[in-house]
Amino acid sequence: MPRRLVILAGLLAVPAHADLAACRALSDDGARLACYDALPVPGMAAFSGKGSGMAGPFTVTRPQMLGFQSDDAILVAYLLDDATGAVVQNLHHGGAGMGHFLIETPGTYRVQVNASGGWRIELSAP
Repeated sequence: MPRRLVILAGLLAVPAHADLAACRALSDDGARLACYDALPVPGMAAFSGKGSGMAGPFTVTRPQMLGFQSDDAILVAYLLDDATGAVVQNLHHGGAGMGHFLIETPGTYRVQVNASGGWRIELSAP
């Protein structure tokens, strides 16, 4: 049976490209908190899942270290150019643990993950 990622829409509206000023302008406490939670953390992005999935998209404007962690025996992942879908780098990890890859070229990317268990993708300063 194929796995599907289901995203349930909340009752609170968050601006598409939330910024601090837009969040401050929201009068509803719950909407304002959801907006603040949606703001990107400078220098870091994190994604996690179990089994096969997709992380991203995320934009890199300067060199970033991509860390990929596996909780089980198999993690095969592909860093993809978001615009073209082309494979930029094959990533893999045998057994539980973590690997790294330096993304040097600015752009928007996704990571396609095929794993036998839990996984985590993180971006940080090199």
